[in-house]
Amino acid sequence: MKRMLSLATMGCVVAGSLFLAGTAFAGGEIYGTVYTVDGDEITGAIRWDKNENFWDDVIDANKTERVRSKDREGFNLRLFGLEIIRSGHSRGWSYSQFTIPFGHLASIEPLRGNKVELTLKNGEVLEVKEGADLGRGVRGIVVSGPEGEEKLEWEDLARVEFSSSPGGGRDQERLYGTVETTIGNFTGYVVWDADESLLEDILDGEHKGRDRKIPFEKIASIEKASNRASLVTLKTGTVLKLSGTNDVDDDNRGITVTISNLGSVRMEWRQFKKVTFEDPPASLSYADFDGGFPIHGTLTTTDGETLIGDIVWDMDERYSWEALNGEIKGVEFKILFQNIASIERIGQNAAKVWLKDGLDFTLQGSNDVNRKNKGIVVSDGNGGTVELGWDDLQAVAFEGGQ
Repeated sequence: MKRMLSLATMGCVVAGSLFLAGTAFAGGEIYGTVYTVDGDEITGAIRWDKNENFWDDVIDANKTERVRSKDREGFNLRLFGLEIIRSGHSRGWSYSQFTIPFGHLASIEPLRGNKVELTLKNGEVLEVKEGADLGRGVRGIVVSGPEGEEKLEWEDLARVEFSSSPGGGRDQERLYGTVETTIGNFTGYVVWDADESLLEDILDGEHKGRDRKIPFEKIASIEKASNRASLVTLKTGTVLKLSGTNDVDDDNRGITVTISNLGSVRMEWRQFKKVTFEDPPASLSYADFDGGFPIHGTLTTTDGETLIGDIVWDMDERYSWEALNGEIKGVEFKILFQNIASIERIGQNAAKVWLKDGLDFTLQGSNDVNRKNKGIVVSDGNGGTVELGWDDLQAVAFEGGQ
Protein backbone atom coordinates (compact mmCIF):
# COMPACT_ATOMS: atom_id res chain seq x y z
CA MET A 1 0.00 0.00 0.00
CA LYS A 2 1.44 3.39 -0.95
CA ARG A 3 1.96 6.03 1.72
CA MET A 4 1.30 9.66 0.70
CA LEU A 5 3.74 12.19 2.15
CA SER A 6 3.69 15.98 1.78
CA LEU A 7 7.32 17.16 1.82
CA ALA A 8 8.43 20.03 4.06
CA THR A 9 9.46 19.85 5.70
CA MET A 10 36.98 28.76 6.92
CA GLY A 11 37.31 26.01 4.74
CA CYS A 12 39.13 22.82 4.22
CA VAL A 13 41.31 22.78 1.11
CA VAL A 14 40.89 19.52 -0.76
CA ALA A 15 44.15 17.65 -1.11
CA GLY A 16 44.46 15.45 -4.17
CA SER A 17 41.33 14.25 -5.96
CA LEU A 18 37.99 12.74 -5.14
CA PHE A 19 37.47 9.59 -7.22
CA LEU A 20 34.13 8.35 -8.47
CA ALA A 21 33.92 4.60 -8.87
CA GLY A 22 31.21 3.10 -11.06
CA THR A 23 29.76 -0.34 -11.44
CA ALA A 24 31.38 -2.82 -13.80
CA PHE A 25 28.66 -2.80 -16.46
CA ALA A 26 26.79 -0.36 -18.67
CA GLY A 27 23.16 0.60 -18.17
CA GLY A 28 23.52 3.89 -16.35
CA GLU A 29 21.34 5.95 -18.68
CA ILE A 30 17.86 7.07 -17.57
CA TYR A 31 15.39 4.71 -19.24
CA GLY A 32 11.67 4.17 -19.20
CA THR A 33 8.29 4.63 -20.86
CA VAL A 34 6.70 8.01 -21.43
CA TYR A 35 2.89 8.04 -21.62
CA THR A 36 1.65 11.16 -23.41
CA VAL A 37 -1.62 13.04 -23.03
CA ASP A 38 -2.42 11.93 -26.60
CA GLY A 39 -2.27 8.26 -25.60
CA ASP A 40 1.14 7.43 -27.08
CA GLU A 41 3.70 5.21 -25.34
CA ILE A 42 7.38 5.85 -26.06
CA THR A 43 10.06 3.63 -24.53
CA GLY A 44 13.78 4.29 -24.59
CA ALA A 45 16.72 6.16 -23.09
CA ILE A 46 15.66 9.54 -21.73
CA ARG A 47 17.51 12.84 -21.79
CA TRP A 48 15.78 15.21 -19.37
CA ASP A 49 16.04 19.01 -19.49
CA LYS A 50 19.13 18.85 -21.76
CA ASN A 51 21.65 17.80 -19.11
CA GLU A 52 20.14 14.94 -17.08
CA ASN A 53 20.99 11.64 -18.75
CA PHE A 54 21.95 9.19 -16.00
CA TRP A 55 20.44 7.68 -12.88
CA ASP A 56 22.69 9.67 -10.54
CA ASP A 57 21.67 12.96 -12.17
CA VAL A 58 19.41 14.99 -9.91
CA ILE A 59 15.92 16.46 -10.31
CA ASP A 60 15.49 19.98 -8.90
CA ALA A 61 12.02 21.10 -7.81
CA ASN A 62 10.34 22.65 -4.77
CA LYS A 63 8.69 21.16 -1.71
CA THR A 64 5.00 21.73 -1.14
CA GLU A 65 5.15 22.81 2.51
CA ARG A 66 6.56 26.16 3.50
CA VAL A 67 9.11 26.69 6.26
CA ARG A 68 10.05 29.91 8.01
CA SER A 69 13.36 31.43 6.94
CA LYS A 70 15.11 32.50 10.10
CA ASP A 71 17.12 35.28 8.50
CA ARG A 72 13.97 36.97 7.13
CA GLU A 73 11.95 37.22 10.33
CA GLY A 74 11.17 40.88 10.98
CA PHE A 75 10.54 42.67 14.23
CA ASN A 76 6.84 42.25 15.09
CA LEU A 77 4.97 45.10 16.80
CA ARG A 78 1.32 45.46 17.70
CA LEU A 79 0.01 49.04 17.70
CA PHE A 80 -3.63 49.93 18.34
CA GLY A 81 -4.53 46.29 17.76
CA LEU A 82 -2.74 46.07 14.41
CA GLU A 83 0.31 43.91 13.74
CA ILE A 84 3.12 45.85 12.07
CA ILE A 85 6.20 44.31 10.44
CA ARG A 86 9.42 46.31 10.26
CA SER A 87 9.90 47.79 6.77
CA GLY A 88 11.97 45.64 4.41
CA HIS A 89 11.16 42.36 6.14
CA SER A 90 8.52 39.73 5.48
CA ARG A 91 7.15 36.89 7.50
CA GLY A 92 9.89 34.81 5.93
CA TRP A 93 7.89 31.82 4.73
CA SER A 94 9.35 30.08 1.70
CA TYR A 95 9.28 26.80 -0.18
CA SER A 96 12.39 24.70 0.32
CA GLN A 97 14.28 23.24 -2.60
CA PHE A 98 13.70 19.58 -3.39
CA THR A 99 16.32 17.36 -5.04
CA ILE A 100 16.45 13.63 -5.74
CA PRO A 101 18.55 11.42 -8.07
CA PHE A 102 16.49 9.92 -10.90
CA GLY A 103 17.50 6.41 -9.86
CA HIS A 104 15.30 6.51 -6.75
CA LEU A 105 12.15 7.17 -8.82
CA ALA A 106 9.59 4.67 -10.07
CA SER A 107 7.47 7.29 -11.84
CA ILE A 108 6.68 10.97 -12.41
CA GLU A 109 3.12 12.18 -12.93
CA PRO A 110 2.07 15.82 -13.47
CA LEU A 111 -0.95 16.82 -11.37
CA ARG A 112 -3.33 19.75 -11.66
CA GLY A 113 -1.90 23.19 -11.08
CA ASN A 114 1.81 23.21 -10.38
CA LYS A 115 2.00 19.95 -8.42
CA VAL A 116 3.84 16.79 -9.45
CA GLU A 117 3.54 13.29 -7.97
CA LEU A 118 6.75 11.29 -7.58
CA THR A 119 6.53 7.60 -6.73
CA LEU A 120 9.73 6.19 -5.25
CA LYS A 121 11.06 2.69 -5.78
CA ASN A 122 10.24 1.86 -2.15
CA GLY A 123 6.55 2.63 -2.80
CA GLU A 124 6.35 6.02 -1.09
CA VAL A 125 4.55 8.79 -2.96
CA LEU A 126 5.76 12.37 -2.70
CA GLU A 127 3.97 15.48 -3.88
CA VAL A 128 6.20 18.38 -4.92
CA LYS A 129 5.86 21.71 -6.70
CA GLU A 130 7.21 22.43 -10.14
CA GLY A 131 10.77 23.72 -10.27
CA ALA A 132 13.83 23.84 -12.51
CA ASP A 133 13.45 20.22 -13.70
CA LEU A 134 9.70 19.71 -13.32
CA GLY A 135 7.11 21.85 -15.04
CA ARG A 136 6.88 24.25 -17.94
CA GLY A 137 10.46 25.40 -17.51
CA VAL A 138 11.87 22.00 -18.53
CA ARG A 139 13.95 22.40 -21.70
CA GLY A 140 12.54 19.32 -23.38
CA ILE A 141 12.50 15.57 -22.77
CA VAL A 142 14.15 13.50 -25.49
CA VAL A 143 13.37 9.77 -25.72
CA SER A 144 15.71 7.66 -27.87
CA GLY A 145 14.01 4.42 -28.87
CA PRO A 146 14.02 1.87 -31.69
CA GLU A 147 12.35 4.37 -34.03
CA GLY A 148 14.80 7.20 -33.33
CA GLU A 149 14.59 10.27 -31.12
CA GLU A 150 11.39 12.01 -30.13
CA LYS A 151 11.38 15.35 -28.31
CA LEU A 152 8.53 16.08 -25.93
CA GLU A 153 7.57 19.11 -23.86
CA TRP A 154 6.32 19.02 -20.27
CA GLU A 155 2.76 19.64 -21.47
CA ASP A 156 2.92 16.38 -23.49
CA LEU A 157 3.45 14.18 -20.42
CA ALA A 158 0.74 12.17 -18.74
CA ARG A 159 3.14 9.90 -16.84
CA VAL A 160 6.72 8.63 -16.97
CA GLU A 161 7.53 5.15 -15.66
CA PHE A 162 11.19 4.31 -15.16
CA SER A 163 12.80 0.91 -15.62
CA SER A 164 16.21 -0.70 -15.99
CA SER A 165 18.01 0.00 -19.22
CA PRO A 166 18.95 -2.94 -21.43
CA GLY A 167 22.40 -1.31 -21.58
CA GLY A 168 24.33 -0.41 -24.64
CA GLY A 169 27.38 1.47 -23.54
CA ARG A 170 25.94 4.98 -23.36
CA ASP A 171 27.93 5.29 -20.12
CA GLN A 172 31.02 5.53 -22.31
CA GLU A 173 29.58 8.69 -23.89
CA ARG A 174 29.56 10.55 -20.59
CA LEU A 175 31.97 13.42 -19.87
CA TYR A 176 34.37 12.36 -17.15
CA GLY A 177 37.62 13.78 -15.88
CA THR A 178 39.59 15.69 -13.28
CA VAL A 179 38.63 19.30 -12.65
CA GLU A 180 41.32 21.49 -11.08
CA THR A 181 39.97 24.32 -8.96
CA THR A 182 41.23 27.00 -6.60
CA ILE A 183 40.59 24.68 -3.61
CA GLY A 184 41.75 21.35 -5.04
CA ASN A 185 41.00 18.70 -7.66
CA PHE A 186 37.80 16.71 -8.18
CA THR A 187 37.44 13.61 -10.36
CA GLY A 188 34.02 12.53 -11.57
CA TYR A 189 31.32 12.99 -14.18
CA VAL A 190 31.31 16.51 -15.61
CA VAL A 191 28.50 18.80 -16.74
CA TRP A 192 29.96 21.78 -18.61
CA ASP A 193 28.24 25.19 -18.72
CA ALA A 194 25.10 23.66 -17.14
CA ASP A 195 24.34 21.90 -20.45
CA GLU A 196 27.04 19.68 -21.96
CA SER A 197 27.42 16.26 -20.38
CA LEU A 198 28.03 13.86 -23.30
CA LEU A 199 30.91 13.35 -25.72
CA GLU A 200 28.55 14.19 -28.61
CA ASP A 201 27.88 17.66 -27.16
CA ILE A 202 29.58 20.65 -28.73
CA LEU A 203 32.02 23.21 -27.33
CA ASP A 204 31.53 26.56 -29.10
CA GLY A 205 34.09 29.33 -29.48
CA GLU A 206 35.98 31.61 -31.81
CA HIS A 207 39.57 31.01 -32.95
CA LYS A 208 41.36 33.71 -34.95
CA GLY A 209 38.02 35.31 -35.80
CA ARG A 210 36.41 32.10 -37.05
CA ASP A 211 33.65 30.12 -35.34
CA ARG A 212 34.65 26.67 -34.12
CA LYS A 213 32.28 23.89 -33.02
CA ILE A 214 34.23 21.05 -31.42
CA PRO A 215 32.63 17.81 -30.16
CA PHE A 216 33.82 17.03 -26.64
CA GLU A 217 34.92 13.60 -27.86
CA LYS A 218 37.80 15.36 -29.66
CA ILE A 219 38.92 17.37 -26.61
CA ALA A 220 41.70 16.27 -24.24
CA SER A 221 41.56 19.28 -21.88
CA ILE A 222 40.21 22.80 -21.37
CA GLU A 223 42.27 25.33 -19.41
CA LYS A 224 41.23 28.82 -18.39
CA ALA A 225 43.56 31.31 -20.09
CA SER A 226 41.78 34.41 -18.75
CA ASN A 227 38.29 35.59 -17.91
CA ARG A 228 37.59 35.87 -21.63
CA ALA A 229 39.34 32.86 -23.20
CA SER A 230 40.37 29.21 -22.80
CA LEU A 231 43.12 26.99 -24.14
CA VAL A 232 41.52 23.89 -25.65
CA THR A 233 43.87 20.97 -26.26
CA LEU A 234 42.56 18.44 -28.78
CA LYS A 235 43.39 14.74 -28.65
CA THR A 236 45.51 15.29 -31.75
CA GLY A 237 47.76 17.59 -29.73
CA THR A 238 46.57 20.80 -31.38
CA VAL A 239 46.02 23.70 -28.95
CA LEU A 240 43.38 26.33 -29.78
CA LYS A 241 42.75 29.58 -27.91
CA LEU A 242 38.96 30.00 -27.96
CA SER A 243 36.91 33.01 -26.90
CA GLY A 244 33.62 34.68 -27.67
CA THR A 245 31.09 32.28 -26.06
CA ASN A 246 29.97 31.26 -22.59
CA ASP A 247 31.51 27.83 -23.16
CA VAL A 248 34.99 29.29 -22.87
CA ASP A 249 34.79 32.50 -20.83
CA ASP A 250 33.48 33.92 -17.57
CA ASP A 251 29.88 33.89 -18.84
CA ASN A 252 30.04 30.13 -18.32
CA ARG A 253 27.00 29.11 -16.24
CA GLY A 254 28.91 26.71 -14.02
CA ILE A 255 30.81 23.43 -14.04
CA THR A 256 29.48 20.52 -11.97
CA VAL A 257 31.29 17.33 -10.99
CA THR A 258 29.16 14.38 -9.78
CA ILE A 259 31.00 12.12 -7.32
CA SER A 260 29.39 8.92 -6.04
CA ASN A 261 30.87 8.93 -2.53
CA LEU A 262 29.93 12.58 -2.05
CA GLY A 263 27.21 14.08 -4.24
CA SER A 264 28.19 17.00 -6.43
CA VAL A 265 30.55 19.94 -6.50
CA ARG A 266 29.84 23.06 -8.56
CA MET A 267 32.13 25.95 -9.36
CA GLU A 268 31.96 29.23 -11.24
CA TRP A 269 34.57 30.38 -13.76
CA ARG A 270 36.50 32.24 -11.06
CA GLN A 271 37.20 28.99 -9.18
CA PHE A 272 37.86 26.89 -12.29
CA LYS A 273 41.43 26.23 -13.53
CA LYS A 274 41.43 23.24 -15.87
CA VAL A 275 39.62 20.03 -16.78
CA THR A 276 41.41 16.98 -18.19
CA PHE A 277 39.06 14.42 -19.71
CA GLU A 278 39.46 10.66 -19.27
CA ASP A 279 37.63 7.49 -20.30
CA PRO A 280 34.67 7.11 -17.91
CA PRO A 281 33.90 4.11 -15.74
CA ALA A 282 30.38 2.70 -16.01
CA SER A 283 27.73 4.74 -14.25
CA LEU A 284 25.51 3.49 -11.45
CA SER A 285 22.65 1.35 -12.73
CA TYR A 286 18.96 1.60 -11.82
CA ALA A 287 19.41 -1.41 -9.52
CA ASP A 288 21.91 0.56 -7.42
CA PHE A 289 19.09 2.80 -6.10
CA ASP A 290 16.44 1.70 -3.61
CA GLY A 291 14.22 4.72 -2.99
CA GLY A 292 16.16 5.82 0.05
CA PHE A 293 15.50 5.79 3.79
CA PRO A 294 14.88 8.30 6.62
CA ILE A 295 17.91 10.10 8.02
CA HIS A 296 18.72 8.47 11.38
CA GLY A 297 21.42 9.04 13.92
CA THR A 298 22.66 10.05 17.36
CA LEU A 299 22.73 13.76 18.18
CA THR A 300 24.73 15.28 21.02
CA THR A 301 23.69 18.67 22.39
CA THR A 302 25.91 21.39 23.83
CA ASP A 303 24.50 20.42 27.25
CA GLY A 304 25.82 16.88 26.81
CA GLU A 305 22.41 15.29 26.19
CA THR A 306 22.22 12.39 23.71
CA LEU A 307 19.22 12.01 21.41
CA ILE A 308 18.69 9.02 19.08
CA GLY A 309 16.12 8.81 16.30
CA ASP A 310 15.02 9.95 12.86
CA ILE A 311 16.33 13.41 12.03
CA VAL A 312 14.90 16.32 10.05
CA TRP A 313 17.74 18.72 9.22
CA ASP A 314 17.11 22.44 8.76
CA MET A 315 13.38 21.66 9.08
CA ASP A 316 13.20 20.12 5.61
CA GLU A 317 15.83 17.43 4.81
CA ARG A 318 14.64 14.06 6.07
CA TYR A 319 15.70 11.45 3.46
CA SER A 320 19.03 9.85 2.67
CA TRP A 321 18.97 11.14 -0.92
CA GLU A 322 18.58 14.77 0.14
CA ALA A 323 21.63 17.02 0.22
CA LEU A 324 23.50 19.04 2.80
CA ASN A 325 24.53 22.31 1.13
CA GLY A 326 27.64 24.36 1.86
CA GLU A 327 30.58 26.17 0.32
CA ILE A 328 34.35 26.32 0.50
CA LYS A 329 35.65 29.62 -0.88
CA GLY A 330 32.77 29.87 -3.34
CA VAL A 331 32.83 26.25 -4.51
CA GLU A 332 29.39 24.76 -3.82
CA PHE A 333 28.99 21.31 -2.27
CA LYS A 334 25.82 19.22 -2.28
CA ILE A 335 26.61 16.22 -0.09
CA LEU A 336 24.00 13.47 0.02
CA PHE A 337 23.11 12.54 3.59
CA GLN A 338 23.61 8.86 2.72
CA ASN A 339 27.32 9.63 2.32
CA ILE A 340 27.74 11.57 5.59
CA ALA A 341 29.19 9.88 8.68
CA SER A 342 28.93 12.87 11.02
CA ILE A 343 28.56 16.64 11.31
CA GLU A 344 30.10 18.85 14.00
CA ARG A 345 29.05 22.46 14.55
CA ILE A 346 32.02 24.84 14.33
CA GLY A 347 30.75 28.03 15.90
CA GLN A 348 27.95 30.13 14.45
CA ASN A 349 28.80 30.01 10.78
CA ALA A 350 30.43 26.69 9.86
CA ALA A 351 30.27 22.93 10.28
CA LYS A 352 32.76 20.15 9.79
CA VAL A 353 31.39 17.25 7.75
CA TRP A 354 32.97 13.80 7.72
CA LEU A 355 32.11 11.44 4.87
CA LYS A 356 31.82 7.69 5.25
CA ASP A 357 34.95 7.25 3.13
CA GLY A 358 36.98 9.28 5.62
CA LEU A 359 37.21 12.62 3.79
CA ASP A 360 36.19 15.75 5.68
CA PHE A 361 35.23 19.31 4.75
CA THR A 362 34.57 22.48 6.72
CA LEU A 363 31.58 24.11 5.04
CA GLN A 364 30.10 27.59 5.26
CA GLY A 365 27.70 29.75 3.28
CA SER A 366 24.42 27.87 3.68
CA ASN A 367 21.70 27.72 6.32
CA ASP A 368 22.35 23.97 6.43
CA VAL A 369 25.66 24.70 8.17
CA ASN A 370 25.29 28.01 9.99
CA ARG A 371 23.20 29.97 12.50
CA LYS A 372 20.44 30.50 9.92
CA ASN A 373 19.60 26.80 10.19
CA LYS A 374 15.83 26.70 10.78
CA GLY A 375 16.03 23.87 13.29
CA ILE A 376 16.84 20.20 13.76
CA VAL A 377 14.12 17.76 14.83
CA VAL A 378 14.82 14.34 16.38
CA SER A 379 11.95 11.80 16.55
CA ASP A 380 12.29 8.74 18.80
CA GLY A 381 9.79 6.57 16.86
CA ASN A 382 7.29 6.51 19.74
CA GLY A 383 5.69 9.87 19.08
CA GLY A 384 8.26 11.89 20.98
CA THR A 385 10.08 14.72 19.19
CA VAL A 386 12.69 17.27 20.22
CA GLU A 387 13.36 20.44 18.24
CA LEU A 388 16.79 22.03 18.56
CA GLY A 389 18.31 25.28 17.34
CA TRP A 390 21.76 25.60 15.78
CA ASP A 391 23.27 26.72 19.09
CA ASP A 392 21.97 23.56 20.77
CA LEU A 393 23.91 21.26 18.43
CA GLN A 394 27.32 19.89 19.25
CA ALA A 395 27.52 16.99 16.78
CA VAL A 396 25.50 14.27 15.09
CA ALA A 397 26.60 10.80 13.95
CA PHE A 398 24.49 9.21 11.23
CA GLU A 399 23.57 5.54 10.91
CA GLY A 400 22.34 3.30 8.13
CA GLY A 401 22.84 3.38 4.38
CA GLN A 402 25.86 2.51 2.29
